[in-house]
Amino acid sequence: MKNKGLIYLILAGGAILLLSMKKKTATYKLDVPAPQKITAEQFNKPSLLQKVSKAVKKVAPVVKKAAATAKQKKAAKKVAEALSKRSILRGVGQFPDMC
Repeated sequence: MKNKGLIYLILAGGAILLLSMKKKTATYKLDVPAPQKITAEQFNKPSLLQKVSKAVKKVAPVVKKAAATAKQKKAAKKVAEALSKRSILRGVGQFPDMC
């Protein structure tokens, strides 16, 4: 008799445990509007992103070339300044005043 009572007690505890672990369902609701219908012309019309990407593809080589020439000019200027400083330090190109 004691074993039957113990078995019922364990079964009741397990049932309570399973019911308490049960996931609760969501209590909110989502309203989704009906889809908009578009014509074939609107579907085939290029988007703003496509238009911009075409423009960027046309302009990109010109910008790259301009940036490369600017870098070359800047590097050449640095080299020229370094050479002029080096020559001034050595005394090349400096003449004494003869007055």
